[in-house]
Amino acid sequence: MSLPTAERPAGDPAWFRHVLGQYPTGVCVITAQPEDGPPIGMVVGSFSSVSLHPPLVGFYPSVTSETWPHLRAAGNWCVNILAAHQSDVCRRIATAPLAERFDGVPWRPAPSGAPIIEGAVAWIDCVPVAVHDAGDHKIALAEVRHLDTASSELPLLFFRSGYGSFAPLTLTAYDPEMRLTRPLRHFELIRAIAQELPDQGLRCLVTAPVSESVVVVGQLDPPSASASDRPTTLVGQRLPFRPHGPSIFEAWAPPAEQAAWVAKFTPDSQEPEIQALARIRERGFSIGLGSEGHRRFAAALERLAAEPGTVPNEELDALVASLDYEPAELTDEVLAQARVVSAPVFDDGGQPVLALTVFGFKARPDVVRAAIDAVTVCAAKATRSLGQAPRRD
Repeated sequence: MSLPTAERPAGDPAWFRHVLGQYPTGVCVITAQPEDGPPIGMVVGSFSSVSLHPPLVGFYPSVTSETWPHLRAAGNWCVNILAAHQSDVCRRIATAPLAERFDGVPWRPAPSGAPIIEGAVAWIDCVPVAVHDAGDHKIALAEVRHLDTASSELPLLFFRSGYGSFAPLTLTAYDPEMRLTRPLRHFELIRAIAQELPDQGLRCLVTAPVSESVVVVGQLDPPSASASDRPTTLVGQRLPFRPHGPSIFEAWAPPAEQAAWVAKFTPDSQEPEIQALARIRERGFSIGLGSEGHRRFAAALERLAAEPGTVPNEELDALVASLDYEPAELTDEVLAQARVVSAPVFDDGGQPVLALTVFGFKARPDVVRAAIDAVTVCAAKATRSLGQAPRRD
């Protein structure tokens, strides 16, 4: 008869591993380049950040590790955060003889000379500063000297004695150059509110205007969707902010900015755009209709989601120009053609800083009206959370 859970001894190594195995960890390779030999590497799942001031990281090698004494003797380490597809690299470095671990593994030197493994999600070049005893392990601390991201892929995870990745329901764009700090902060502040949309069965993209682009800063999918139903992520994708596309960010812009926007249109298209901006302001949302242009644009987005960079900017520009937005009347016949609905989120200065765009709903007038109600109510809540009353002027 098995012991009740409360009576399981903490000193039982098998039980200890089983319980702690419920906590997924990332997978890193700590590398070094000895002065008189081939590069060395050790797989760890216990890596963590330790301090910002000074920038410190740490990991916990076993006292019985055959690799640790070689790393301990090295003057520099490089932490490689492995990508989800690199389980083969992980297994090789974990099992191959010390001198052969990098055979067939592409790498380049970090500033310290330690290997950066090609395809890793990120690397952290550091200098050992302290080693402390901790039972049957050591606590190894290092000061970070250089670090960078090298891939937008998801990381490799170790969970319940196996390697894998994860299927995120909610993702946030990552911007290593920090140009998206403000919209990312806004998205983080409204995330819980925006989650109401996928909870109602609506797929949602959260976008922000950045220079001449509209950037997808968040994606939220219904939690009931199976992995095969969920689209691959568009988070981080930059889309053209061009004439004839959705104008929700310009509808509440200052007059001079609106005039500059309208001036980008051909003379015969300027008045229709002025009317479209007025409709968005009056309605409080933007609506896009199904058309051949929308179908081609959706196909292009699927390609970009699967493999960023596969659709040239020129093609995206042409597709955006073919889209059909802001119909004059919202009759049942028109609503039956609706494919996307967007509502603005305003900051505390009254400017639209995010757009919540829902899609994937059935093309029925009653369903479209429900989607419009859901996204506009959610956007109004998000606006209030940022300290501004929703605008309808």
